[in-house]
Amino acid sequence: MAQHTSRQCKGYLTKKESDGVLHQMTWPPQSPDLNPIEMVWDELDHRVNEKQPSSAQHMGELLQDWWRSIPGEAG
Repeated sequence: MAQHTSRQCKGYLTKKESDGVLHQMTWPPQSPDLNPIEMVWDELDHRVNEKQPSSAQHMGELLQDWWRSIPGEAG
């Protein structure tokens, strides 16, 4: 995935920041905070560790059940 690091983009954002229009936040690239699916994987991992499935098939069934139980977006 491309990161927005071009000089033109950085220059534009720096100008807007100096004008007081925005504040740039420094976050590491690929931050889990910006990727909500990481929270889902963490929850699924936690659930697997709680249940200690006895086989790969059992784990697959549990994961599928848990995945289906995640509420979808409204609409």
